[in-house]
Amino acid sequence: MSLAVRAVRVPRVTMSSGSGMLAKQRWAVVGNHAKNPVVQRITDRLRAHGKEVHRVNSPGKSLPPAEFNFLGECPGPIDVVDVVCNPAMGMKVVDEALSLGINAMWFQPGADDPEVVAKARDAGIETHCGCVLIDLPEKKQEANL
Repeated sequence: MSLAVRAVRVPRVTMSSGSGMLAKQRWAVVGNHAKNPVVQRITDRLRAHGKEVHRVNSPGKSLPPAEFNFLGECPGPIDVVDVVCNPAMGMKVVDEALSLGINAMWFQPGADDPEVVAKARDAGIETHCGCVLIDLPEKKQEANL
């Protein structure tokens, strides 16, 4: 009796420590830039560390003060999408990131719903759940703002 073994190709699934993502330069922060002050604080913190940051509205929201309504409107490639929105909107952000070939997503507390994170991870996107404001130290010039 012989058992046949068939190889199944599964996408690489990773959960990042966050430090690798923090080394990347081009970020898109997706959230309600008009009503959630944490979204602006995250944007400011990343910019204080020399990151190129694009402000993108949560799905269904419109301009202003965000610069873009969709990830696909951002100029050039995006290294990391920072998700700062509810799980229903987060699912849409994951779908858009997948369609654009974005391969790293950071989920802030409250946006880190297990189903949303699993959807990204299962599709092969590198994921991290954490808070940029905790994981990325405050710069001196930022403290004086």
